[in-house]
Amino acid sequence: MSLPGTSEQGQAGQPIRVVFACDEGYAMPLATMLRSLAESNQANWPLTVHVLSNDFSAASRERVEKSLPSGSAYIQWMQVDLMKFSHFPTLPHISAATYARFLIPELFPAEIRRVLYLDADMLALDDLRPVWETNLGGKPVGAARDVMDAILKSGEAGWDDVPRVPHYFNAGMLLMDLPTWRAERVSERAMDYLVAHPKTRMSDQDALNVACDGRWHELDQRWNFPCHRSGNLGELPAAKRPGIAHFITYRKPWLAQVRSQNASFYNQFRRRTLYARTMSERVRDAAVSSAAGVRNLLRRLRILAEEDRAATDTPVEQRSSNI
Repeated sequence: MSLPGTSEQGQAGQPIRVVFACDEGYAMPLATMLRSLAESNQANWPLTVHVLSNDFSAASRERVEKSLPSGSAYIQWMQVDLMKFSHFPTLPHISAATYARFLIPELFPAEIRRVLYLDADMLALDDLRPVWETNLGGKPVGAARDVMDAILKSGEAGWDDVPRVPHYFNAGMLLMDLPTWRAERVSERAMDYLVAHPKTRMSDQDALNVACDGRWHELDQRWNFPCHRSGNLGELPAAKRPGIAHFITYRKPWLAQVRSQNASFYNQFRRRTLYARTMSERVRDAAVSSAAGVRNLLRRLRILAEEDRAATDTPVEQRSSNI
């Protein structure tokens, strides 16, 4: 699809400009996220979407585009060079494409003042206009607190490799004011942090929290709602669902072995894309899910057996009593 002419963004009534960064391995989640985005933002059609990647084939691009309702979005595929990030750390479920968000300020012309960066492992469930038009108060970015914020503040052991900042945000949704971001050299300072702290646990997220320390506007968590332990979204009334659901950690709802409570809800959007599962894939996923369930049961039984054995081995005088 062709891209409409650029103009100043971020003002009331102006088109919403969304940016993603992912590789071809995330083509299905990207298509599913875009489908949810289009369906929940019909009042904002056509959406302007940019996808930053270094290895999306033409066939996959076409498949993603054809997964959307006709006329719902203009998609610009932007080839980026990730070599400068090759020595930065990644996680098993996160590729080097995560660092492409650092390139956003240099990829867009000066007349584009605002973009909304979103991870592909999300579902958009509400109109994004309210968050898009948020006044950032002169700060370079708006974001929502991460679930780790409370853990870090509690002083819980085992998190020494995560930077201590007054408030810690999740970098999966970033409402970016590009002129301010450039002026404060956010990307450059984030990369400086990664060079100095190559073993920082959450890689680019840690780096952005340090670079934006005291300089980010807090958004309501409904715009970046963590769904790894939140129950089944499908059981919530539409009015109580988050604006953006984020499937953080490795527990992705499309992975059968994870047995996610939100697998069925997620599949409602996926099945309306060109990445809908075939019958053989559904059978395979059911088998994988069942096998994972059996393994989990055996693991729990083994743990219970070990606890019983430990209790039996405990001297009588050390055992607790209800008397």
